[in-house]
Amino acid sequence: MNRSIRYITLTLLALLSALSCTRKETGWLLSRGEGLLTLEFGFDPSLTVSTRAGEDDGDMTFKVEVIDFQSGVIVKTVEDHHTLQDAPISLREGRYIVRASNGTDVDAAFGAPYYEGRDTVEIVEGTGTSSVITCALANVRVTVSFSDAVRDNFSKYPVTVTNELPGGSLTYAGETAASAGYFKATGTLVWSITLTNNDGVEYPPLTRAIDNVRPRDSYNIHFDIDGSGSAEPQGGTALRIVVDDSVNEQEHLLDISLNKAPEPTVSEASGASLEDVLRAPQGAGLLGLFNVKAEAGFKRVTLTHKSEEVAALGIPYSVSLLEPSAGVREAASAAGLTWTDFREGDTRFDLDMRRLFSETLPIGTYEWAFNILDQQSQYVSVAVTVKVVPDVEVSTVRVNPWARSAYVHARYNTESEPAGMGFQWRTADGEWNDFQGSLTKDGTAFSARITGLEPQTEYEVRAVTAVEQSDDNILTFTTEAAEQLPNFNFDSWYKDGKEWYANTDLETGYFWDSGNKGANTLSEINPTSPEETFVVSGKAARLESKYVIIAFAGGNIYSGSFGAVSGLGASINFGRPYTCRPSALHGWYSYAPEEINRTKAPYDYMKGDMDVAKIYVALTDWSAPFVVNTNDGTFFDVNDPSVIAYGELEDGTGTGGEYKEFTIDLEYRDLERKPTHVLVVATASKYADYFTGGEGSLMYIDEFEFVFE
Repeated sequence: MNRSIRYITLTLLALLSALSCTRKETGWLLSRGEGLLTLEFGFDPSLTVSTRAGEDDGDMTFKVEVIDFQSGVIVKTVEDHHTLQDAPISLREGRYIVRASNGTDVDAAFGAPYYEGRDTVEIVEGTGTSSVITCALANVRVTVSFSDAVRDNFSKYPVTVTNELPGGSLTYAGETAASAGYFKATGTLVWSITLTNNDGVEYPPLTRAIDNVRPRDSYNIHFDIDGSGSAEPQGGTALRIVVDDSVNEQEHLLDISLNKAPEPTVSEASGASLEDVLRAPQGAGLLGLFNVKAEAGFKRVTLTHKSEEVAALGIPYSVSLLEPSAGVREAASAAGLTWTDFREGDTRFDLDMRRLFSETLPIGTYEWAFNILDQQSQYVSVAVTVKVVPDVEVSTVRVNPWARSAYVHARYNTESEPAGMGFQWRTADGEWNDFQGSLTKDGTAFSARITGLEPQTEYEVRAVTAVEQSDDNILTFTTEAAEQLPNFNFDSWYKDGKEWYANTDLETGYFWDSGNKGANTLSEINPTSPEETFVVSGKAARLESKYVIIAFAGGNIYSGSFGAVSGLGASINFGRPYTCRPSALHGWYSYAPEEINRTKAPYDYMKGDMDVAKIYVALTDWSAPFVVNTNDGTFFDVNDPSVIAYGELEDGTGTGGEYKEFTIDLEYRDLERKPTHVLVVATASKYADYFTGGEGSLMYIDEFEFVFE
């Protein structure tokens, strides 16, 4: 690699000599045990690096720090080296490190070069010392560029580059795409590009690592397509991406596959959320066992940190867990950090930091990052912040806040359960309240559900005992929102041509849809329509099952959008974005069923039975609405793993011509996962998706609302 980078040279000359000090001055220095250091700075034009725009070499200002060699304490700081031209510095006899720097030494930043130089000097009382410091770029410069082929074939192509430090990531996109990024040199750079084609299809990130990265390296990561890509089965595409990193040209065959294994994951064995600050009491040894998994197999795993205390234990700022440097694993083990043996291609290993947190590290906050690249070029960086706290009887571990309640988790750190163990909670500026309910206990872990909270409100909670109510144990959380769905009372209706919609319009207010569009293909039928007379309040939705030309159409309404008519069936987009977690659906309905007179295999046996109405609600973590297709038999499955919560109501007898109040409790299958979509469906004929039901079955629904306990 061409490393011909020009340097800024700062010459530090100690001009003290027998001719430059009088005997009186020498005696004064001797009486104080000091030597006199005079610094002179100069620039060599032939060794000057290109500086920031508009800044001449001579105008660069360097900060000078004098550091005690033994303790590492800064004993002198001069912000502007120009002030030292005629000003000597007196220092006590001893060894020092003299450091000159320009800029800020951060993990990563755009447009932020950092120059540094240092030397070690010996100060002898009554005499002088000379030193020369050569300052150079101390971080790594990275730019990103793209060929016309990339720009023509993809609408988006953001690139993320990281040195795997907790704050060491930059994304090149938009205004920053042409910027120069500067990274602290850790020996490795990992780049990842996310491609979105011109049809809006986003492919999984493509990731590669650059090793042996040193200070003053300059990389231009250039992306190009050489045109030799070929189609692959199962929805994949192979593109040959040429990456020029200015060290050599690297050619990678990157498989853009839509059928990859799940991304690598990191979890803490106790169940503590890695999104929160993990509290590790000294002496407890209960927190810090991490389970690392990659279903596609590991290709590269590093553990990084930014702590001088950890580095002093012999654990480098970046550790390759697959291939640790000589002596690193032994030093880490001695400090209390160990990991199980694993090889490239393995799918899991455990990393144990419990002894490091409980016995070795001093009280303080420590930032770590697990950086994992798997065999399918999927890269994840999982940040973990651990706060080592004083030894306490109980530790508050995490909070899972809902709208009007919160699940709080803690553990006790003593050999036996302490007396008076429980929780206290309060608003951010309120008085502490004692939790009055019962605790759920599992070994040393205990938890509780605090109720009576207000939505979107900040609270504090802490685990306590009879003798300990420590502010060091406080966790702050904000409850979720308690949002209702648009037009949940079905008072607003909009007609677009022949079709009725339970929305204010088909743009900003478009939340509900029905089978009207499919039923109205030839004439205006509208199985779903507004009702203004037979209502609970305002207006209601009238759902009547009808026979349309040659097919049965159930009266229905759902959160989502109608897709398209196809043959005798249709496609439907089920679900709308929603992130709240209600406990129940409350509302009113009226139902008058008819005998089933329209059937289709395999439901022919139902002919003559009474029709059945159904209302159901599901909360899911879909990445997009679920597409139902009645032609190919693609239907919503309540048992699908993506369903977080579900509840339903069925009625095959009717309500006697009156409205009936109902509450559908939602059964949550996972109390931790949060939804991305909500699906609410009401239909006058349960089996209408299968073209089975009774003509004339009539259902009214009104005044729906979510209940938040």
